[in-house]
Amino acid sequence: MKIKTLKILGIIGILMAGTAPTAQAADISSANGKYSGFIQQLTCPSDSAKYGDFTDYGYWGGGTWCGQKGKAGYWVWVNPTWYVWASNSLADNGPPSTANSANGKYSGLIQTISCPKDAAKYGAFTDYGYWAGGSWCGKKGKAGYWVWAAPNWYVWSNAN
Repeated sequence: MKIKTLKILGIIGILMAGTAPTAQAADISSANGKYSGFIQQLTCPSDSAKYGDFTDYGYWGGGTWCGQKGKAGYWVWVNPTWYVWASNSLADNGPPSTANSANGKYSGLIQTISCPKDAAKYGAFTDYGYWAGGSWCGKKGKAGYWVWAAPNWYVWSNAN
């Protein structure tokens, strides 16, 4: 089943090369709706050796990639093309939400800190718990219950 799925993803990637994601394929290239606001695609067949048929890479700050200028955003690889999306639909809906309050575990939002680089360490979601605060990602983080929902940290005053 996995091999068949990967072949289908590869075929869809080939069909999509050079065009914006179609409605049918957009779900795959947006990591099943995780990302929104399509902004760029870059065809790069040589990346298949490293990234396979599908990789939800996450946020990258942009720069030269495969001889092209890649925009900052959320990168998804569907062989042989990279699709770049402007926002993480699961995290950018604005606080408070069920996800960034750890499913209602915390309340009283007191701070939001955008820090896309932390995705590499904390993934898409981490309920970090209480932290006394201090310098974080170039800002003064407040004391409270910290929840990571990429690309932001949400600091809550109360544990429910």
